[in-house]
Amino acid sequence: MTATNHALTGAVIGLVIGQPLIAVPAAVVSHFACDALPHYGRADSEKAIKTNGFRNYLIAEAALCFLIVLVLTLIKPEHWLLAAVCAFLAASPDFLWINKYVTIRSGHSWRPNAFSRFAIGIQWFQKPMGAVFEIAWFTAAIIILVPFLR
Repeated sequence: MTATNHALTGAVIGLVIGQPLIAVPAAVVSHFACDALPHYGRADSEKAIKTNGFRNYLIAEAALCFLIVLVLTLIKPEHWLLAAVCAFLAASPDFLWINKYVTIRSGHSWRPNAFSRFAIGIQWFQKPMGAVFEIAWFTAAIIILVPFLR
């Protein structure tokens, strides 16, 4: 799933639950639950990683995640700080892929570690047509999030 959708999911968890002892672990677990759902991906991911388009995609994702936190910070709904922390925690497991990105971009062969083998194993449906599910998830998260921002 995209980092934006992970962050939106975490923000929703923080705003809806409002209890750090429940929301924080739920946000982390949500990352893996979302990755187990159908989502966008490409079969030629190692080839794609080497492209400037992929680098730009990562920059755009980071910017959108930052924007989510910025909106929470500016509007300050109830539990906004918890929502911002949960947004970060829900997206953060994807930071562990940095080794793959750096290794492949530097022209070396990447070998999966225990985490990446686990993560790859739960992402049973990662295909281009999964973008439809990503868009639906994004839309649903926004629909849930907006009332909390008023």
